[in-house]
Amino acid sequence: MDIKDVVLKPIDDRIDSQGGQKKVKGDSFDEILKKSLDEVNKLQNKADKSIEAIASGKMENIQDAVMAIEKADVSLKLLTEIRNKAIDAYKEVMRMQV
Repeated sequence: MDIKDVVLKPIDDRIDSQGGQKKVKGDSFDEILKKSLDEVNKLQNKADKSIEAIASGKMENIQDAVMAIEKADVSLKLLTEIRNKAIDAYKEVMRMQV
């Protein structure tokens, strides 16, 4: 998923003139998260296939395999950091006194 695919709308566009909420076009947070998880999974599977191809001698261009493995590694690290930030935010909200 590219960052250009994310659609951000101002909060004011979500409220109509009677104070009711309008349906905003674009992906919600959970849809973006699911797409990101699917993309990371695809990259991990591609990296695994590249490793198998190298081990079996079927892949001649090792640079492509290294690139696939590094993409998978970076995307997994990013996903892990996003998860950590979400958990930290949740913990911070739970510490708030009402």
